Amino acid sequence: MKRTPRLVPLGARLPNQQAEARLRQAWQFVVGQALADRTRPLRVERNVLIMGCWELSRIATLREAAAAVWPQMRDRIHRALGLSLMGLQIVPCDPPAEVPEHTKDPDPLRRALRLLEARHRERVRLGLESDE
Repeated sequence: MKRTPRLVPLGARLPNQQAEARLRQAWQFVVGQALADRTRPLRVERNVLIMGCWELSRIATLREAAAAVWPQMRDRIHRALGLSLMGLQIVPCDPPAEVPEHTKDPDPLRRALRLLEARHRERVRLGLESDE
């Protein structure tokens, strides 16, 4: 019997995929509110955290400051998420896409159920829950 190839989501075979998903969720805790408003974690490559910043004028100062604060960030990430990172690279990126506001449903229970369902789908997509 010939085996048909399956499509695998990008990054699904990375050993730290769940830890990277948790890093995205805990980004504000890791870098603080001021940086979380202008940066986001893009990926981990060869144990180096690639952090994106969409304010180009701040990238140079972030790179300079990173040398001083990286040890604390690295330790915080390791303790909280179990990711062992060796370095930090700051690159330009696009800002996150604006989430369109959904039309209001007059039934508050249905609105709450849709919100819970959307959160569950997102957690399944990030690998934090199973789809049961």
